[in-house]
Amino acid sequence: MAYNLLKSCNFKHLLIVLPFIILLNGCASYQAQPLAVQNTSTHNLNILSVEANKILQSRQEPYTINLNNGLDLTEIAILAVLGNPSLNAQRSKYEIAGAQVFSAGLLPDPQLAMNIDKPSGNTAGLVNAWGVGIGYDIMPLIIRQAQISNLKHLQQKIQLEILWQEWQVVQQARSLAVSYKLEERRLVLLQSMKKLYNSRYQYSKKGMREGNILLDVNGTDLTALIDVYSQISQLEQQHNNTSYALKKLLGLPSDALIKLIELPEQTRLNRSKILKQLDKLPELRPDLLALKAGYQSQEEKVREAILGQFPAISLGITKARDTGGIDTNGFNIGLTLPLFNANRGGIATERATRKQLSEEYTARILQANNNVNRLLELQDIIEKQQVSLDKYLPRLKTLVDSARKAYDRGDINALTFLNMESTWVNKRLEQISLLQTLWENQLALQTLLAIPNFQFKL
Repeated sequence: MAYNLLKSCNFKHLLIVLPFIILLNGCASYQAQPLAVQNTSTHNLNILSVEANKILQSRQEPYTINLNNGLDLTEIAILAVLGNPSLNAQRSKYEIAGAQVFSAGLLPDPQLAMNIDKPSGNTAGLVNAWGVGIGYDIMPLIIRQAQISNLKHLQQKIQLEILWQEWQVVQQARSLAVSYKLEERRLVLLQSMKKLYNSRYQYSKKGMREGNILLDVNGTDLTALIDVYSQISQLEQQHNNTSYALKKLLGLPSDALIKLIELPEQTRLNRSKILKQLDKLPELRPDLLALKAGYQSQEEKVREAILGQFPAISLGITKARDTGGIDTNGFNIGLTLPLFNANRGGIATERATRKQLSEEYTARILQANNNVNRLLELQDIIEKQQVSLDKYLPRLKTLVDSARKAYDRGDINALTFLNMESTWVNKRLEQISLLQTLWENQLALQTLLAIPNFQFKL
């Protein structure tokens, strides 16, 4: 058909028709896209919860986020997945990968070549020479399917990587929420101790002025008060950092208000179920599935490189007129001879990359097993420490209460009582820290074992 078109049209007509053919091809037009300005309103949490509820209500098992009742660990995780700025930026990569798949599926365009030669000097009996030809490169058609398969696997890899990043954000959000609530428990304990120490210091200060209490007693009370003030100050700074980190993770402004409900009772992860889950991990964890998809993508790149060693072929037809006025019709073929290169370097590179991805996958599975085993051992250690504290702390509290009465009667010195009371406070703080470590350990196990408490897809 193209040959008949060239035969029936002269060169001038083709020059006139060609612009219209290009216009009819439907070229895209450029439109500027200004950067969006991020809304920093204090109502962003309300907006975020409304957006989340729209998505959640469309599920088979609807779920509603109610800010008035406070957020639990599931709700804070959902809002983090939806609002995290880094995740929203990563999701654009999936759209880019989809555009690349679309691009690979398009057929290559033919090439059009035209020329005109005007004689100079003695031009008697000569006419302007011209030529026009249309050609087509066959090589893109040979490697086209391999490219499409490669990019489809790459798109799947990106989707799974985003899902794995969502799981990481879920773990971070829950961990920060747990830290936030347990820091509040520490602050309540320290504030109560501050109130007690301040009352005792004021009493001993008054007694020292009246000559009923010695300087060492008043000094000990002041030391205890200053120490608890210092602990409160440090913990308030830490609490502020935790609050800021949680808001940042959710994509909220620093002045947003987040209300969290009390933490639920912990449920111990069963070791036998964990080990069974560990065996199924390569088929469950998004990062491992992403590595598999990446390996399949690389397999297609190896196949593409091997196909690329075959001779590159281009076909074309031409119509021309020389300066003597003689018209000619022709056919041409271009062929690359694979004598020196033959894409051997490309094949070697892609095969080496495939081997590297295989080793990376094996290493990731080994790392996952080691991390799970390490966290299981840590869980046992923490639980033993918890049992010990739960057993002896009530006894210590009874002794401290008795020592306080003895201290008030003057039966024991101030330093002895202060050491006993400080020990009780520090062990109580240690008990809360152990609880936080156990929470973080279990959240990490849930993520590593691909058993999140909810499934949430945007």
